[in-house]
Amino acid sequence: MKRLRQLFGAEQGFALVIALGVTVVLSMTVVTVIEAASSNQRNATMSGGRASAYDLAEAGVNNAMSVLRLPTNNALDKYVFCTDSGSLPTLPCKHTDTYSSGKVIWYGTLYQNAAAGTAYWDLFSTGYVRNPYGGADYQKTLRATIPVVPVTTQPLNNPSWNYIFSRAPGSGVALSGCDMTLANSVNVTAPLYVMGNLCLQNTAKISKGPLIVKGSLDLQATNNQVGAAGADVNEAHIGKGCRYKAQSLHNPCVYGAGGGAGTKDNVWATILDATPPAVTAPTVQWNDWYLNGSPGPYYACAAPQAGDPPNPSFAFDNPVGVASDTDANKLAYKNDNQGIANLTPGSSYMCKTVGGELSWDYPNKTLTILGTIFIDGSAKIDIGGIVRYKGQATIYTSGSVLVKNTQVCGYSAGASCTFSSWDSTKDLLGFVVNGNGSVAADNQVPGGDGIQFVSSYFEGAVYATNIVDIGTTATVDGPLDGSTVILGQSSSSTFSGFTFVPVGMPGNPTVYALAQLPQVTGG
Repeated sequence: MKRLRQLFGAEQGFALVIALGVTVVLSMTVVTVIEAASSNQRNATMSGGRASAYDLAEAGVNNAMSVLRLPTNNALDKYVFCTDSGSLPTLPCKHTDTYSSGKVIWYGTLYQNAAAGTAYWDLFSTGYVRNPYGGADYQKTLRATIPVVPVTTQPLNNPSWNYIFSRAPGSGVALSGCDMTLANSVNVTAPLYVMGNLCLQNTAKISKGPLIVKGSLDLQATNNQVGAAGADVNEAHIGKGCRYKAQSLHNPCVYGAGGGAGTKDNVWATILDATPPAVTAPTVQWNDWYLNGSPGPYYACAAPQAGDPPNPSFAFDNPVGVASDTDANKLAYKNDNQGIANLTPGSSYMCKTVGGELSWDYPNKTLTILGTIFIDGSAKIDIGGIVRYKGQATIYTSGSVLVKNTQVCGYSAGASCTFSSWDSTKDLLGFVVNGNGSVAADNQVPGGDGIQFVSSYFEGAVYATNIVDIGTTATVDGPLDGSTVILGQSSSSTFSGFTFVPVGMPGNPTVYALAQLPQVTGG
């Protein structure tokens, strides 16, 4: 019993053991809690960093889209993301954009299939956020496919394309000369806008309106007239008055038949006044389309596929600058030195790019056209017979254009070029011509002419920096815009206004291609 009492009396040490055990357990719990809290904080920081990296990667995709959709950029230019430094860059050109939260590095590669007419950018964008715990930055990479669709048509923007338009403004003084002259048996059956003075001679007449003359109207012969008794033109707006034969100039013009009394002007119009509506002549973006015409100097024809005709024998320009060079250096090669391109030779050719086409099917006498095409020289169509064009395009030339002994019409006009069947929303060819026959390189046409039609017929639209010359027995059904317009001996022109026109028509917004919404992966 004494021994048992001694054992039970030693209990005071056991409390210390328990206390130590409890302390250890509590310490471990605290450490665990702290470690868990720290781990959660790191995880939260990592998750936030990765989310920020994702946001930065998205910003990179958006930055690329802003470059592709900038109106002055061409989304089909493989160097569009590169700095315009003049040196040959290594593709792909990478961009680094820095933000307060980190940075993003993005770059893309353009893939094109001319045969299919498709293109897309393969874009990579990686966002980087600094790791506050050291080690590698938090990062996220997104991959985006951005389809690019060439823009080939657009709504008509400039109303001058609803007229035969003579731009020469004259001296601003009535009867100070003829800025546009209608002679012989010309009968104008289309809207006519003359910035200067209009003179009618021989038996020339105007039988449809509207007629708009900002200067004066001089009817120099007995049979000159606007409209007819009982067949008024809808509108005649003559800014500085009329003169019929030997009458004195008077303003406003006087409705009705001229005669001995000298009080009438051989002008019959439902609306006759002296307030011409303002219409601005279009501005031509020669440099923009030299750089971006496709086919053109810097957008070459794709290699022919098996069984296809060869590329055309003529060049769009040669030599040219390096495609990655500065615009200023490339434009130094725009010099109208390419000679005369025969658009309808005695053999077929094919030229396709993603953004356009100019191809000639010789057996079927058919031109296939698409987009905006630039030739740094002159062009001609003189094969004879009927040539039909299929599609919509604007053809720019630094030199002159000659259409001779040939009928050129839209494919929809049928095998006999029937004007009433022509559907300009399907088939519309516009020539934009900068040449002058006075220059040796452009002497296929008379001096002063930009484009000349000889014993020919054309359905389409024409702009010339210099004279549009519609020669004897030639007719153009479509709008004409020249420094002045010469209508031939028996010429009559008829056309309806356009609502849609090919891209590249002067006066319309310059558009090359449209980058579609990106298709993003890696989220």
